[in-house]
Amino acid sequence: MLSPAGAPYAICPYCHTDYQQEGKEVLVEYFYRLEGQTSRDIRWMIVIHGMNSRAKWQEEFSWEIANRLRYSAPVLIYKYGWATIDVLARWLHRRLAKRLGERIRVAIEQAIERQRPPRPDIIAHSFGTHLLSLILENPDFEDLKFGRIITAGSIVRPDFDWERQIASGRVEAVLNHVAAKDKAVPFSQYVIPGAGPGGRAGYAAKAILNVRNMDFGHSDFFEPDNLRLLIADGGLWHSFLTHPLSHFSPNGAFAPNRAWKPAPLLLRGLARTLGYTLFCLIAPLSWLRRRLDP
Repeated sequence: MLSPAGAPYAICPYCHTDYQQEGKEVLVEYFYRLEGQTSRDIRWMIVIHGMNSRAKWQEEFSWEIANRLRYSAPVLIYKYGWATIDVLARWLHRRLAKRLGERIRVAIEQAIERQRPPRPDIIAHSFGTHLLSLILENPDFEDLKFGRIITAGSIVRPDFDWERQIASGRVEAVLNHVAAKDKAVPFSQYVIPGAGPGGRAGYAAKAILNVRNMDFGHSDFFEPDNLRLLIADGGLWHSFLTHPLSHFSPNGAFAPNRAWKPAPLLLRGLARTLGYTLFCLIAPLSWLRRRLDP
């Protein structure tokens, strides 16, 4: 097949045959090629659950991944245990995030040994989204890189610098799945230092895909029927994790209306003081619960 660059040809550029001398006529055929991005496989992923979740959905999720996606995609379910006073203290957040980061590093090393990609996809819920954001901001974990990230019921601040994470190559893409009926996320900044209502207001970064479900509450993403739809072929999560994103525009996609500002410091301080007081009152019950259900 000859390149159109030299057409019309009188002599073959390969064998130097003179077409006119041989009495041959050059036939022109047109070929069309569609250029675009290819789809991707879910090779493996890490799931980070929310605060104090028994996470029955985690077993459902692993089962659905294995059956509906029709290929092997190992799922690491990271469980950091029950969190009570932990959510009120920033230094305890950092300790929990450090443990998570170290576990992710081990998982990546194991994935590389098994000839899997070094970048896991991530699904994080509620307090798990906050721990993930702390890992991304921690210089000690700059070596950790991620594929596509889904945050659900996020308590990450709307102004979190996702743009920098994507531009630097730490993160491939982010889907922020917002629940319109989420009653927990708007109050997170009053109780949890460094948190914000990303799971209601959306992320301000232009590179992020914010998608709102008008019927979901804080944990409805993981109800078995909803979860099956999200990760089935054509479901929102499955499509985000596997499809090219250049023209991916799902129903419910939105851009935040205005710049987010945190609540006044006085209100946040009063709320956390109340939180510490309540914790002191229920500390014995909390200790007993940890002992019986670690």
